[in-house]
Amino acid sequence: MNDYQILLLPKQDYYIWVAAASDYVQQYRANLTSDPDTAGRYMYPNQVITVVNPPDHYGRDISEWFQQNYAGARLDVISAVTPEDLEKTLATRLSSNDRYGKEGQRFVLRWPTSYLSITQPFGVNQDLYRRWGLPGHEGLDIRAPLNSNIYACADGTVYRVHDGSRDHPYGIHVRLQHRDGYRTIYAHLSKILVTVGQAVQTGERIGLADSTGNSTGSHLHLTLKKKGASQSGLTNFPHDVLDPTPFLQFPENEAELPGDPIEFTWKYGRCLVGLHGRADGPLLDPDIPLIKNARIEAVKLLSNAPPEDVDRLLKLDPEMFIMARLFASFRDRVVSAADFTSWIEHDMGELYERGVRFFEIHNEPNLQYEGWHNSWPDGHQFGHWFLELVERLQSKYSEAKFGYPGLSPGGPISGQRMDSWTFLEQSDEAARSADWIGCHCYWSDEAHMLHPSGGLVYEEYRRRYPDKLLFITEFSNPTKGTDARTKGQQYLEYYRRLQNVRGIGAAFSFVVSASSDFPHEVWRSEDGTSRGISELVGQRGF
Repeated sequence: MNDYQILLLPKQDYYIWVAAASDYVQQYRANLTSDPDTAGRYMYPNQVITVVNPPDHYGRDISEWFQQNYAGARLDVISAVTPEDLEKTLATRLSSNDRYGKEGQRFVLRWPTSYLSITQPFGVNQDLYRRWGLPGHEGLDIRAPLNSNIYACADGTVYRVHDGSRDHPYGIHVRLQHRDGYRTIYAHLSKILVTVGQAVQTGERIGLADSTGNSTGSHLHLTLKKKGASQSGLTNFPHDVLDPTPFLQFPENEAELPGDPIEFTWKYGRCLVGLHGRADGPLLDPDIPLIKNARIEAVKLLSNAPPEDVDRLLKLDPEMFIMARLFASFRDRVVSAADFTSWIEHDMGELYERGVRFFEIHNEPNLQYEGWHNSWPDGHQFGHWFLELVERLQSKYSEAKFGYPGLSPGGPISGQRMDSWTFLEQSDEAARSADWIGCHCYWSDEAHMLHPSGGLVYEEYRRRYPDKLLFITEFSNPTKGTDARTKGQQYLEYYRRLQNVRGIGAAFSFVVSASSDFPHEVWRSEDGTSRGISELVGQRGF
């Protein structure tokens, strides 16, 4: 899991400040800028912005400016008057391996769930919260699926346990008293595991998540308070509410998340080099030697592929991992779970008899021509459709492992696509119930390949579902102007990057061949000339 960091340095004497930060930047591979807007846009909202903040330099409260314009960004503020001050501060961090200087704070908050994802930042949605006399959201909403564990952010004592009665907006919640007048509230729970007066330690399990009270969807609402903060002017919120974000220690990897380490059941133990089979029909004779020469370890077929394709692949390599996408046409018609089952059941059965056990259910359901609008109006209804379909199939194919499908990544396109993250959030119950989760990653150039909206989309899936086995069920660079050899170099680097990423079973490049619909994504053109991708992948040295 990457931590995207950018340092915002003063514009005056910029390169002197750069020199002062050079050792730190090289150690942590952080980026640099003197423009607040550039820092705000960089990898938003997954970045940490280390703000070097000399007195009166920005002509405004720079933290408040980020809160108003880039509320989801995490801030790490360093008050340094001179470059020499900055150099000393960063040297202290380097010597103690304390990247964000959290250990030096008098009071810090450890991450309270096993899911590294903020779903609603502090201070946002001012219009919504004004009705309760608040200038914005008075806490942090952190991802926490139903009945997942909630952990104490700091040592303290339980001073209040609330059962959610009397329509309390926090629902079932627990409150802890900490040192120096700090208090934390953990809201919208399903169950509280501590009692009033009990002493708790940092990282101790105190409750289970839910959506009780004034809440939509299971999550943890975390509020931080400090006695006297409102009266002393430390905050513009009433009731002594503070922004928890500067106090939180954001885990840099999965091992730092609270709870037991996650073990993935995956017999291969690493991410396999995969390739999507022919896009619009059975594998052709020229496809087989390409798969062999590229030393492909995993192949994804459509459910209507002839079962003989499985035999041909296993003849190449008896250890070949084979996945099938359960496929049917959804264009301009309503397809019920019962309809879909009846259409694919025979083909699935033949593949199942050949030993195929991993099945991706459908494809990019947030697209209009894949069922959005006609078969389901949103992710909620797709989730119900998915769960019904799995229930129908599991009774007959007990050893099958059913996967939540890859979505078309990106924002909304009127009449064509629903925003992928909104769709996923709405169908969260289906994704969590699936045996595994698929995701699609596309990019336009090498820089986009290493961007959270491109080739690194899977990182957000890992944040949301740290305990799920992931498959990148499609990836490609579909741009017209990029030659096959350049794409091959990008794909080789992408495969190499994934080798050490925990919890990814295989990554399937799209696509080995096609008749006409995917001219910029095929490994093998119809005349056999586009060989750059397969040649480079076949020569991989990892």
